[in-house]
Amino acid sequence: MDVQNAFVVTVTIYSALAILSLLKSFHHEARPFFVTDLTPTKCWIEYGNPSGHSVTSTALYLTMWNLLCRRYRPTTYWRVVSLLMTIVVILCIATSRLYNGVHTYNQILLGWILGVAIYYLYCHALYKEICMFVRNTHRKQWITLAFNKGTIVFYSCYALACFNMFYGNTLHPVPQEWLANIKKNCPNANEMDLDAEKDNFKRFNVALSIIGSYIGLILEQRYIGTRKYKHFYQTSWYITLARLIICTLVGSPTLFGMFLFPKKGYNWLITLFMRMIIPMTLGNCYLFAMSKYVGKAFCTINTSIVDHTESEEDLDIHVNDILRQKQE
Repeated sequence: MDVQNAFVVTVTIYSALAILSLLKSFHHEARPFFVTDLTPTKCWIEYGNPSGHSVTSTALYLTMWNLLCRRYRPTTYWRVVSLLMTIVVILCIATSRLYNGVHTYNQILLGWILGVAIYYLYCHALYKEICMFVRNTHRKQWITLAFNKGTIVFYSCYALACFNMFYGNTLHPVPQEWLANIKKNCPNANEMDLDAEKDNFKRFNVALSIIGSYIGLILEQRYIGTRKYKHFYQTSWYITLARLIICTLVGSPTLFGMFLFPKKGYNWLITLFMRMIIPMTLGNCYLFAMSKYVGKAFCTINTSIVDHTESEEDLDIHVNDILRQKQE
């Protein structure tokens, strides 16, 4: 997958995670085992509406389906067949959430609606704009990269998440009967922090790692020198597999914090940063900034097709800047 479509997928999945976390705090709706004598297969303490698995699976799988259809251009028959297979997978995931006793039907339904909306937003309404932004990242000034429509939305969402974290329980305290049911229905409830807003905030911070993807994109497009290999992914299946294995092995140390830093013994905020935010941000940064460079070093990317078009345009821009400076 090329860099533009990879960034579309990244924005899609992390936007879904951020939106569902904000809506969970907004709705304050119970999971089934909060209000009934139902023992779930696993306890999830953050609020239940919308279903996170329904939102993310719908948005991600429909996006992947759309991008693969754009690349391979299948016939109408295979487009329909592949779409039906995608929908079946989404339905199976939703059914599992009902079976496991962690969501209700309306929470699943809202998850589907949001997932489809996010898919349409990024694969249709904003698709060309995102691709244009990625292609022109190397030309943009730093102030534009730091403050644009996308980053402003991100800053706003994080501010809302922080507000919910600090004031959500004050504005909408968790009913005591919910806490009683959670303790009764969850075998490991005594080992858990029964703060729904805090748990929701922790999961929201998974979306924070999109910062790593964005920084990695900027570094790759401006400094690493691999931007010209736009068709790097067009290799045989065994070379593609080798590239995947090599890049995973080289980049795996960025995720060590998720497994090596202890779960207990430190303040929850320190644990959140060391086990989730920092490793995932570094991993995403590596994925966009260095994976293509590593693939080139191990001769596992396609370097036979080099796009010189933008390089010539960049040279013209550079020359024009020099002439303008002389005139001033």
